[in-house]
Amino acid sequence: MRNPYAAAYVAGAVGTGALGALVAVRNASLGRPPPYSARNIARHVLSRLFGRKLSRREAADWAFALRAGYGPLLGMGWGLVRRRTSKWSLPHSGVLLGLGVLAFERMAFPLFKATASESSWTREEHVWLFAQTALFGVVTEATMRWLTK
Repeated sequence: MRNPYAAAYVAGAVGTGALGALVAVRNASLGRPPPYSARNIARHVLSRLFGRKLSRREAADWAFALRAGYGPLLGMGWGLVRRRTSKWSLPHSGVLLGLGVLAFERMAFPLFKATASESSWTREEHVWLFAQTALFGVVTEATMRWLTK
């Protein structure tokens, strides 16, 4: 793909798709969606914004919309900074992206009051958040490499 920004957008979308596959495993492992699930975030943030509690269906629809925009935008942001790490091995570069997403989310969740306090999360929920951001990072970076070779 000639346009690196288009490649970054597509790579973020593919990373988001891979994350979607992990969500079912994560939720089954935890026995429920974690506080940082897209549906819970949509319900928390948008219920405040709209001044009413979203239905389960509305929260699921908004969660899809949030993921559809968020992942590709993260991919584009990565496309702007990844030149320095593109010579690193795929796992190193991808996990670096995942750690960046993790750091961003850990700052953004409390700022937007998108989740319950992280101190109330279980250890497993913290581990799954790391795993899903790492997966997103590695798949997004792998896709970038494939699209820009």
